Amino acid sequence: MQCGYRGWIIDATPDFLFGSFFAHARLVRVSTGVDIDGEMHIERNLGWFDIEDEAIQVAQEWAFAWICKRGVDITQERPKSYRRSYESTAIAAR
Repeated sequence: MQCGYRGWIIDATPDFLFGSFFAHARLVRVSTGVDIDGEMHIERNLGWFDIEDEAIQVAQEWAFAWICKRGVDITQERPKSYRRSYESTAIAAR
């Protein structure tokens, strides 16, 4: 289940393991500028649910809150020197 929010693409598709739906969120922001890198964040372990829609809702709500807390949308640009420590962790987790 994908949706867009403030310049981010949110994938809240849960995994199904051991008879339960495992909620997690994958967030990707593609840059509109040539000199600015895209951004990705993966949040795991948001909970186990018996109903798929509940897992999706929890992951989407978590993602919306995470984006709002950062206060960043697609129109705000970062300096080129900005480093994202979580990005290497998220890529390594794939």
